Amino acid sequence: MPFRPDPLRAGRLALLATAALVATAGPASAHRLKVFASAIGSSIEGEAYFVGSGPAAGIDVTLRDKADKLLQSGKTGPDGKFALPASGGGDITVTVDAEDGHVARFTVAESELDPAPPSSPVAAPAAMPASDSSAPVVAAVAPSVPMADLEIAVARKVAPLAAQIDALQSALRIQDIVGGIGYIVGIFGLVAFLKSRRAAGDRRS
Repeated sequence: MPFRPDPLRAGRLALLATAALVATAGPASAHRLKVFASAIGSSIEGEAYFVGSGPAAGIDVTLRDKADKLLQSGKTGPDGKFALPASGGGDITVTVDAEDGHVARFTVAESELDPAPPSSPVAAPAAMPASDSSAPVVAAVAPSVPMADLEIAVARKVAPLAAQIDALQSALRIQDIVGGIGYIVGIFGLVAFLKSRRAAGDRRS
């Protein structure tokens, strides 16, 4: 008796296979530990979180140089954020460890680090005496702001946005995985359907 593929049975098998893949791969992806960090002045600030599960609170954070030498250590706060002092001298690797098999790393480039403390404000030039003594001129002096302070202020504004983009990219990768599984299941069902049509045609002939 020739083999007669059953499209319904093939579809059920495909759904079961998809459910098994989602059950095994889903938790690992959805709870994957991630960390994002950036140099803010003379410190490294960042945030650790589980993809799809929120902040990773109270976990270990370490800073290491290129030679894997420990520079600083600490823990994340209730919101998963951290801030540790650092200085120039090479790239710094930020490592977060949840002590349950979840470890994530992020490298902060040396170029982002502040090699020196903020410089002192530059004094404004003295006002030149007016040519007409009878009409004194009041010089308006704008307050000077050190460039280092401006860079720190900008970095504090940009860092949260960069962290959100990184989290969004992680979520999109999970959606890509699920979409790929659905694509494979669709092809499998189409092949089973074509085989059943061919078998039906052979029986008629």
